[in-house]
Amino acid sequence: MSDTADSPEAAPAEVDRAAPLTAPVPTTEPPAAVRALTAALTNLRKTLDGTTYPLVMRSAEEAGRVSAALVSQLDDYLLPRLTRLDAPLLVVVGGSTGAGKSTLVNSLVRAPVSPAGVLRPTTRSPVLVSHPSDQAWFRQGELLPGLTRTAESTSDPGALQLVAAPALGAGLALLDAPDIDSVVDRNRALAAQLLAAADLWLFVTTAARYADAVPWELLTTARLRGTVIALVLDRVPDEAAGEVSAHLREMLGAHDMAAAPLFVLPETTLDGQGLLSEDVIRPLRDWFAQLAADATARSTVVRQTLDGALAALRPAVEGLAAAADEQAAATAALDERVSAAYRTARRAVEDGLRDGRLLRGEVLARWQEFLGTGEFLRSLESRVGRLRDRVVSALTGRPAPGQNLQMALESQLVTLLRGLAADAAEQTYAAWQAHPAGAALLAPELQQPSADLPERAERVVRDWQRYVLDLVRTEGGDKRATARGAAYAVNGAGLAVMVAVFTATAFIPTGLEVAVGAGTTVAAQKVLEAIFGDQVIRTLANRARTDLLSRIDTLLDTEAARYRERTAAVALDPEPGAALRRAAADVENAREDLALTTPTPAEAGTP
Repeated sequence: MSDTADSPEAAPAEVDRAAPLTAPVPTTEPPAAVRALTAALTNLRKTLDGTTYPLVMRSAEEAGRVSAALVSQLDDYLLPRLTRLDAPLLVVVGGSTGAGKSTLVNSLVRAPVSPAGVLRPTTRSPVLVSHPSDQAWFRQGELLPGLTRTAESTSDPGALQLVAAPALGAGLALLDAPDIDSVVDRNRALAAQLLAAADLWLFVTTAARYADAVPWELLTTARLRGTVIALVLDRVPDEAAGEVSAHLREMLGAHDMAAAPLFVLPETTLDGQGLLSEDVIRPLRDWFAQLAADATARSTVVRQTLDGALAALRPAVEGLAAAADEQAAATAALDERVSAAYRTARRAVEDGLRDGRLLRGEVLARWQEFLGTGEFLRSLESRVGRLRDRVVSALTGRPAPGQNLQMALESQLVTLLRGLAADAAEQTYAAWQAHPAGAALLAPELQQPSADLPERAERVVRDWQRYVLDLVRTEGGDKRATARGAAYAVNGAGLAVMVAVFTATAFIPTGLEVAVGAGTTVAAQKVLEAIFGDQVIRTLANRARTDLLSRIDTLLDTEAARYRERTAAVALDPEPGAALRRAAADVENAREDLALTTPTPAEAGTP
C-alpha cells in the first residue's frame, strides 16, 4: 500500500468509475460433482417457487418470508458462486446505522468511493469496489442478478454501483451495504439480501452499539448459515478500549463466534477526504491484503461459507415443508368440516324418511282423503283380495285427492330439504369461522343456502315423483290392473310407493309407524299388494328411496361445493412438503459428494 494515498491528489488515480461494464469472463466446464449440485439446487429453487402458503395461518407469513429469502440466496449467491468457485472473494461490509461502514470502505481503498455523512441513512444503494482486473466478474451480473449494474453514483436501491480501485488487492471485493437497522424498510431488506450473498461478512459496530439486539440476530443467522465473519469495533475511546473489547469477545464466545477476527479502531479524527489515517486502518488493510494474496486462503473462506450455506438449506427447507404440510392439513380439516355438516343433513333426511315424521300433518290428511273414509280402510284390510278391482275402480274416479296428496308430499320434502340445507350452511360457516384459515376464506353469502336452492329442491322432488310413476308403470306393465288400462291405478300406486318411502321398513309397519299413520301404512301396504304383490312393493319402495337419497345427495353436494371451491381455489398439493423434502435431500447428497471443505488442487485454482 502507498502512504501517499492519504493525500487528496492521489485519490483520482486510485479509482476508475468509468470502466466499461461489458467484459467477458472466461469460463471452464465445471466438474461433474459441481454440475450435479447445480442441478439439485436448480430443482430446489423450482420447488420453492412452486410451493405457496395461501391459507392464513401462524406459520404462513414466516414460511413465505423464509422461502423468498432462500430463493434470493440461490439466485444471488449459491448458484453463481458454485459456477465460479475461483471468482473473487466478496466481502460485504454491514452493520448498524452510523457505524462508519462507508468511511471504513473508503479508508481501505484510500478514496471516497462510497458516500459518508451525518444524514441517515447515508448508503441508499450498494457500492461494490474491486480491483480493475476483477471487474468483469461483477459486471456480468451472475452474482446479485436482480441489481442493475452502473458506474455512476446513484440513490436507486435497485442498482449496484461498481467502482474499480487499484489500491484494493486483486481477488477481493468490498461491498458497502445499507444499514441492517435502517428506518427504511427497503434498505433493511436489501442489507439482508446482500449479507446472504457474502463470502465473508465484515460486521462494523461501535463502542456504543455493539450490544444491540438486531446485529446479534443477524450475526447468529450468519453463523448458522456458515458465513465466515470478521468484526470491526469502531470509534472506541482509549480509556474504554480494554473493557469494551473484552466484553465484545465474551459476547462472541457466548454466541459460538469466539474464533471470528476482531479489529478495534480507536476514536479518531478523519483526514481531509473523510478517511481514517493509515496507522488506524493498517491492521485491517494488512489482513485483507494477505487474504487477497493467498489464493488458498480465499478458496478456504469461499468453500467454508458456501458449504455452510448449502448445509443450512435442509433444516430451513424442512421448516418450509412442515408449514406446507400444515397448509394441506388445514385444507383437509376445512373440507372435513364441510363434509361433517352436510353428512349431518343427509342423515337427517334418512331419519325423516325412517321415523314417519313426514307422514304427519298435511301429508297424513291428504293420504287419508285419498284413500277414503276410515270405514273403507277397515274393510280394505280384511277383504283385500275380493275388493281388488273395486279399489282400482274407486280410485279411478277421484283425481283431486291424489293431486292434493302429491302436492303435500312435494311441499313436505322441499320444506325438509330447505331447512336442512340452511342448517348445514350455518354449521359450516360457524366451523370455518372458528378456524383462522377458514375465517379468511368466508364470504357473507355462505352463511345461507344458495339463492336458487328452493327452486332446485322443488325440481328434485318433482323429478323424483315422475321417476316413481315411471317405475310403477314399468314394473307393473304385465299386472292385470294396469293391463286393464286404468291409468289412475298407476298414479294411485305411485303415490302409495311415495308414502311407503316415508317409512322405515318399506311398508312393513312398526308400532311407531302405525301410531303415526293411524293405520295408514297398513292401508297403503294393502293397496300396493292388491295391485302388485308383496315382493314387488318391497322392491319398488327400496328403489324409490335409494333414488330419492341419491338426488338429495346431489343437491347437498352442490351446496357443499360452494365451500369446497374456496379451498380448491388455493390449489394446494395433497402432500406439498414431500417435494420440498426430496429436493432438499438431493441437495444435501450432492453437497456431501462434492466435499467443498476438502478441495482438490484442481478445484482450488486462483482467480
